[in-house]
Amino acid sequence: MQSLDIISVNIWSILISLANLLLLFFIMKKFLFKPVTKVMDERQNQVTAIYADAENARQAAAEMKQEYETRMAAAREEADGLVRNAVQNAQRKSDAIIADANHQAAHLKQKAEAEIQMEKKQMLSDVKSEISNLAVSIASRIMEREVNEKDHAGFVEQFIENVGDEQ
Repeated sequence: MQSLDIISVNIWSILISLANLLLLFFIMKKFLFKPVTKVMDERQNQVTAIYADAENARQAAAEMKQEYETRMAAAREEADGLVRNAVQNAQRKSDAIIADANHQAAHLKQKAEAEIQMEKKQMLSDVKSEISNLAVSIASRIMEREVNEKDHAGFVEQFIENVGDEQ
């Protein structure tokens, strides 16, 4: 029966082992689980803080991007306005130059027409003078000779030819 003593159950031994296990559990809980839990909570808080900082940075970047886009849109509008004003100013100057050129052209045209009228009057005056000189010349020739119908027709033909040559 000696072999049964080896396999036998000793209650005191089990109770001491169980007490040791409970003691070891409480010691580990106090010195191991609480610090590990505390470290894990701190790590979780750090990770949460990092994520919160990253989210804040993302929001700040989004706000800065929005502000940048707003400023760029305002700058584009301002540039468009400047270009529009420059085009309008150039158009006004162009219109003024064209109006001035048209005015000068009209003035030159009027002046040329006036000069043409004066030259026409002068030419008519010259022609009248020439015709009267020719008439006087013809009259003096007629006075020198006796005129018949044949001579009269010849004088008229000669007068018409002379008028055509004088021009």
